[in-house]
Amino acid sequence: MEKDFEKRRLVYNKSEDLNFIAYNVLLLLHHLNCTNSQRKFNDYRKLVFLISIISDDKKTSILTDYYKEGIIANKNIRTVINRLYYDSIEHLTLIRYLLVILEKKGVVKLVMESNKTNVFIENSRDFLIFFEDERFIKEKRRIEKIQQKIPRIRSINYMTFIENFFKRNGVAIWENS
Repeated sequence: MEKDFEKRRLVYNKSEDLNFIAYNVLLLLHHLNCTNSQRKFNDYRKLVFLISIISDDKKTSILTDYYKEGIIANKNIRTVINRLYYDSIEHLTLIRYLLVILEKKGVVKLVMESNKTNVFIENSRDFLIFFEDERFIKEKRRIEKIQQKIPRIRSINYMTFIENFFKRNGVAIWENS
């Protein structure tokens, strides 16, 4: 029995854990104040990158240091940024699936526009105890750090985000809009 548990722990991937993704999505939306249709998070696709970024101090620092700055990323940093892009983009369908589930449960609201889907928390007051839980203090600090560096992170265009962080730092992106 002990060997089975150890084997399962070795194959566990938190980036595919729906609970991990859900609480990070909700933390991001709450701490970026995406609580109604006027303060929505523009284009849910940015969430796929931000979830990974707020889960790691190093990735948060890389985003805040290399987003739209004059600093040239060295080879090691470019490798991290490249991996972040390609590892994250793989989970786009999973994020969309999770958001649809959360919408059906009345937790978030998806707002379709011509070329993007925006999202906000429908009843944020229902989750205040969750949002203020001390277990998420690191994520909250990372979100605040990102918001200080990129004040419009909630509202900037998806491609602007991609170009100012990934493309600018040498990632060969494959998407157009």
